[in-house]
Amino acid sequence: MNLPAQAAFEGLPPADQICLVVRDLDAALRLYAPLFGPFTVLDSGPFPSVHRGAPVMADLPCAFGRSGNLEIEIVAPRTGPTPHTEFLAAGREGVQHIRYVIDDLDVWIGKAAGLGYRPVWTGSYPASPASPPLRWCYLERDGDPLMIEFVQFG
Repeated sequence: MNLPAQAAFEGLPPADQICLVVRDLDAALRLYAPLFGPFTVLDSGPFPSVHRGAPVMADLPCAFGRSGNLEIEIVAPRTGPTPHTEFLAAGREGVQHIRYVIDDLDVWIGKAAGLGYRPVWTGSYPASPASPPLRWCYLERDGDPLMIEFVQFG
């Protein structure tokens, strides 16, 4: 079995989040609260992003729990074309992506390209009293149903 060279991801920090995409957030919270709760629910309404090169508005109610150092995110998309809505449209529910917090989004997107990943969903949030500004990028590659997300804070 030939495995791809891992040099492209040398220095990648450990994953800090696993995201599950579901159709019913309340049902998922009841199901997963004993494992990863308590959850903090975030329903901030539609926000701008870029999906497959086109500006879009996405509405993604979500909840955040924990398993040790690993954040567990549950997303139940309402509207907007996103990787989450594509995942559900393909008849899937469950783990959709793994997140890595990195220091330079553009550098890591370039490194990921070496393993066949390409950006499919990007966006940013300005700073708020609760958090610094951030930029994100979801990446996919052919033949792999699991996406990765890179997030850069600051």
